[in-house]
Amino acid sequence: MKTITIKQPWAYLICSGLKDIENRTWKLPEKHKGKTVLIHVSAKPVKNFPNPLNIEQWDSLSTDQKLLLRSNTLPNSAIIGSVEIVDCVQDHSSIWAEREAMVYSKKHGKDIIVPVWNWVLANPVLFDKPITNVKGKLSFWDYPLTEEEYLNMEKIGSPLNP
Repeated sequence: MKTITIKQPWAYLICSGLKDIENRTWKLPEKHKGKTVLIHVSAKPVKNFPNPLNIEQWDSLSTDQKLLLRSNTLPNSAIIGSVEIVDCVQDHSSIWAEREAMVYSKKHGKDIIVPVWNWVLANPVLFDKPITNVKGKLSFWDYPLTEEEYLNMEKIGSPLNP
């Protein structure tokens, strides 16, 4: 099944239904639009959390959600759920949508600002038991989980979004 790697806590926020946008500096390939993908958590979480959040994003979380996200108990190197990618746009109105990003350009030999693509997400699923000890990859990649196995997995309501 198609899989994409995302750092914590973004992956958990997505599978919990709180974060409805995934931001990338590359446009979603059309063949993935409307498809459900597995969400894999990278080995290393985002640095300095919650600093990457803006005030509106931070204020949208409850006290319990903030405590859980800061607890360092969220899994890493695991497949924790799935989400459907329903669209790919720029300048989405979601509080989670970014407009631009700073990236290193080999061509220019320095950091440059580039526009960001907002992947619109729907139908998030958080697995009852993550698939642990899974090494991720860049871009989309295949994890050997059949559609039948996926449909038989136990899915739970999120402690972040009951």
